[in-house]
Amino acid sequence: MPHISIVTSLYHAAPYVQTFYDRSCATLESITDDYEFIFVDDGCPAGSGDAVRALIATDPKVKLIVLSRNFGQHKALMAGLDHAAGDYVFMLDSDLEEDPELLSEFYEALQQEPELDVIYGYMAARKGKAFERWSGALFYRIINVMADLEIPPNMLMARLMKQGYVRDLMTFQESHVFLGGVFQLVGYNQRGVPCKKSDKGSTTYTLRRKLTLAMDALLSFTNKPLTYVAGLGLSVSALSLILAGILAIRLAIFDSTIEGWSLVLVSVWLLCGLIILSIGLVGFYVGRVFLQVKDRPNTIVKQIVTQESLRSEP
Repeated sequence: MPHISIVTSLYHAAPYVQTFYDRSCATLESITDDYEFIFVDDGCPAGSGDAVRALIATDPKVKLIVLSRNFGQHKALMAGLDHAAGDYVFMLDSDLEEDPELLSEFYEALQQEPELDVIYGYMAARKGKAFERWSGALFYRIINVMADLEIPPNMLMARLMKQGYVRDLMTFQESHVFLGGVFQLVGYNQRGVPCKKSDKGSTTYTLRRKLTLAMDALLSFTNKPLTYVAGLGLSVSALSLILAGILAIRLAIFDSTIEGWSLVLVSVWLLCGLIILSIGLVGFYVGRVFLQVKDRPNTIVKQIVTQESLRSEP
């Protein structure tokens, strides 16, 4: 009978905790009674952690990892995976946008194809309004053109992983974590399954957070922007030399008077803009190297709440 770990993060998730637990337990009944729940409190407001503590009081197989502050969903999930001891580790969001019943479907798929190490879900049709669908499609198109490996579009957090895969996944200690890319970097045999993701009508992922995540994804998995900037600089330099040669010929042969200060001014501004853009892009990469070499922990675990520790609390 397999030991299964269910890992999820909490942020504004208090209304969903009990239903998430009940539906997950109902799904586990058809697979195993050897399981554990790992909830990661990502510095969430009061309520979510209390709901999990109520579960711990009745089920010793539930564990709550309390982080010292909000580190972000991807880092919080990595902290949860680091404590998962199951033969299979099922990871998903706790807000019920992804169905806990996917565990049964994913587990059956792994049993039918023993050579697979990971089954993950992806949206066959991206949810949300027109801008969200358009921007999401654009993001994956850009990242797959620029990155050195292909990241499956519309990938969900919901995935069932064998312990060997999880163990190697935890060797990645990046200061800017984009799980979609790290999942692919680990390798192993993975297969996607089309799933439906519900829309609860609100999200904690603001436009700013989405843009930050997109920037992390792009800069963490490819240095091609630096190559493109170098190519652009080389092209501008070559063009400048050609134009200088043309002007020299005109002066030598035709003794022409070169006019057009507006053209010179525009050229100067263009070159200055390209230089500033290039320096800024290099600065992004240097900044990430700066943070990475500091070797700061990606998360800080403030407390691990189990049934035993809960009983000893005053």
